[in-house]
Amino acid sequence: MLRTVTLLLVAIAFCGCDFRLFELRERDRMPPEPPPVGIVDTYVPIYASEDAEELKITTLAARPTAKAGKIFVLGTRLYQVEEDSGIHIIDYSDKAKPVKIGFLNVPGCKEVALKGDNIYTNNFEDMIILDLSASPEVKVKSRVANVFPELRYSSVYYSHNRPSNVFYLECPDYSKGRIVRWEVKKVNNPKCRF
Repeated sequence: MLRTVTLLLVAIAFCGCDFRLFELRERDRMPPEPPPVGIVDTYVPIYASEDAEELKITTLAARPTAKAGKIFVLGTRLYQVEEDSGIHIIDYSDKAKPVKIGFLNVPGCKEVALKGDNIYTNNFEDMIILDLSASPEVKVKSRVANVFPELRYSSVYYSHNRPSNVFYLECPDYSKGRIVRWEVKKVNNPKCRF
């Protein structure tokens, strides 16, 4: 018995096996679910062409917050991420009554960092630096392409506000343009799922 165990340990030590091959994820242990039949709630991608107005980085009028993200402070201004769409600009010089004064339209925005008069953020997969020195005008000071390739297309996978009762999505067709958001709609027999 000791000899068998020793041989097994030696074989394991020298086989160079990648034991991750033997790990089964919980999802893999479950039998595949059949595609849904009939009309079900489904995420449907909304596309925009690369030159669409809604993809331009620009300053817009203040608007309500829908998918709030992180908040950063620069002087008497707060900057709050609006997930996937941009950054709210809030004047809080009167701390008892902060006032939204504008919105930076930055499609695909997920995170923000501030330094000096610069905002570092992402525009989908690209990292950009926005110059605030001429605020309210904002210009793209620098762009580094494809820093975050996983964010190339706006995704419901990363959304913090995704309803837990929607499991299906309309399969993306990237030839239609950039996915700018997802909407829940009734779809007959969706083919893709989370």
